[in-house]
Amino acid sequence: MNWKKLLEELPAGVAILDENFNVVMLNKRIAEKTGLSAGSVANPLQTVHPEDVPKAIDAFRKIATGREDEVEYPLLLRVIRKGGYQWNEIRWRVVEDEGRKYYLIVFTDVTERVEMQKRIESLLEYVRLLNSILRHDILNILTTISSYAELLDEEFNRKFLDKIKEAVSKGVSLIKKVRALELSTGDNLKPYDLRSVIEESAKGYDVEVNVEGNAVVYANDSIYSVFENLIGNSVKHGGASKIDVKIETSDRVYVIYKDNGAGIPENVKNKVFERGFSTSGSTGMGLFIVKKLVESYGGDIRIEKSGKEAEFILSFPVVNRT
Repeated sequence: MNWKKLLEELPAGVAILDENFNVVMLNKRIAEKTGLSAGSVANPLQTVHPEDVPKAIDAFRKIATGREDEVEYPLLLRVIRKGGYQWNEIRWRVVEDEGRKYYLIVFTDVTERVEMQKRIESLLEYVRLLNSILRHDILNILTTISSYAELLDEEFNRKFLDKIKEAVSKGVSLIKKVRALELSTGDNLKPYDLRSVIEESAKGYDVEVNVEGNAVVYANDSIYSVFENLIGNSVKHGGASKIDVKIETSDRVYVIYKDNGAGIPENVKNKVFERGFSTSGSTGMGLFIVKKLVESYGGDIRIEKSGKEAEFILSFPVVNRT
């Protein structure tokens, strides 16, 4: 049987390495996928994605020293293809021929499966995030209603009643938004006018909000939750009476958010975006949710200034209008 011809015709990529891990053969499938040939590969590691090279080196060392059982099987690595890299499951056998040891390696393209798995994981994380938003924001709304109800119980004041109605309306709106998001995915983004979003998000809070500039960003309805949480955090935990927001566009859309509240202590500056972190006995979900949502839009948020009058900077990808 002509083994070389058989390996050449296999639908999977096949490579043969000698005992020193020099490339002896790459079959036609690999050549078609990568444009490489045995003679063009000085080191098999040059075909591996740089981030996966340490993993590949560790696997090679263990296989070469007879510790194959310590290597995950099949081995999952990103390897080169024309125009980029693809995910491959790698299986191997150690064989001998005329007293010499060779490594027969089979590559199976599993890019679609890996990307689907990552997509499922992303969607699960998105669903968990929506659940966090719903529970956290509804709790805040119920707390507001409870506070004004207690005041109303002591003394009838039309303002208190209006605040309760406003909070109820906000809760209903939030549930509708989350419901709509549950029927979509984190990737179904559309353009939003930032000034309008911020001004709408400020309604219901007894605070002066000034917005300078404007821009459009791709997001979903949770963009309202981003600014509702920021504003709510400024008012409830910082005691802010004024918030200034400046929107600028250069390489990205930047939102500079400042309040005149108590600010953020320097010693907790690096913790405020962690899930569950709080200095006031609250659920500690607000800024965690803000960070996760902004990141889901391809953006970022950081604290530019801590101490009194905290300053946040949010950034978003620029919307290309073509």
